[in-house]
Amino acid sequence: WVVDSGATRHICTNRNAFSSYTTVEDGEEQVYLGDSRTTLVLGKGKVLIKLTSGKTLALNDVLHVPSIRVNLVYVALLGKVGVKVSFEYDKIVMTKNNVFVGKGYCDQGLFVLNVSEITSESASPSAYMIDSYGMWHARLGHVNSAYVLKLKRLGMINMHDEQIGKCEICVESKLIKKTCHSVFRESEPLSLIHYDLADLKQTMSRGGKNYFVTFIDDFSRYTKVYLIKHKDEAFDMFLSYKAEVENQLNKRIKRIRSDRGGEYMLFDDYCEKEGIIHEVTPPYSPESNGVAERKNRTLKEMMNALLNSSSAPDNLWGEALLTACFLQNRIPHRRTGKTPYELWKGYVPNRLLYYSLN
Repeated sequence: WVVDSGATRHICTNRNAFSSYTTVEDGEEQVYLGDSRTTLVLGKGKVLIKLTSGKTLALNDVLHVPSIRVNLVYVALLGKVGVKVSFEYDKIVMTKNNVFVGKGYCDQGLFVLNVSEITSESASPSAYMIDSYGMWHARLGHVNSAYVLKLKRLGMINMHDEQIGKCEICVESKLIKKTCHSVFRESEPLSLIHYDLADLKQTMSRGGKNYFVTFIDDFSRYTKVYLIKHKDEAFDMFLSYKAEVENQLNKRIKRIRSDRGGEYMLFDDYCEKEGIIHEVTPPYSPESNGVAERKNRTLKEMMNALLNSSSAPDNLWGEALLTACFLQNRIPHRRTGKTPYELWKGYVPNRLLYYSLN
């Protein structure tokens, strides 16, 4: 497959390379060659190219032209779907949103893609990159396989059908303490906010942080995480959180649930002044604040998985934790079938590209 900036369409010479195919009536469509001659197009469809990088490049609306000497990939069409092609002296590199897709090398004046195979299996019509379950499992912070499959069914990711095996990273990263489960759930955002402070004092983050504050909306389970250096910054983070969410949602926080840690003593006076009910759980009993405790455990497990799978240094735990929070907000909840993002904002998140830390 030759990557050509001068071509006007993707062209394939081999009929068997197409995963979907529509015949073109004789003489209905032609391709102009460089020497002013024309040649007939026999059909058009989709071709899946398995790159040596492990990614699959899906080319849509490819013309079947057996009379042309080489297969052509049109650079401008790749650009329209966000694939950037960088030409260097003796090679090309393809990326999408700064993520490596594939490469090729110059051979007798032509830039030829590094291809491992051409496959005829079907793919999503809009797909330009189709990856394995393992790749998506890693990109989504080693989330449970059921959520990965649900995202595929919802059309939010493109993934091959394959057997799902055991993930050693998940086994290494799991925390095992069980918690109490909440039965009642609020019916609208900001009716109840679960609030908790956790520490990672054994490792200071790259930004000098030792703690993180978690806010979870009971209705949507939408979560915000703030990294802080000292415990006494927790109250300031709550003030920032309150100002942001009340302004964005045009609602007011009605209740807060937390433990009775020393860093929360300022809350009582402030909540009384603002008309917010501050519910407290027994001290040093995080399982009583089940929603916050489960969320923190899930975030820490995903953080550990992201760090372990990428061999990143431990002082990047802050970045990994914020990534885990971002992903959790965009993974459908098993009870509602919707993402916390959708329940919080009122609309589904945009279809996004996800990246693994490595």
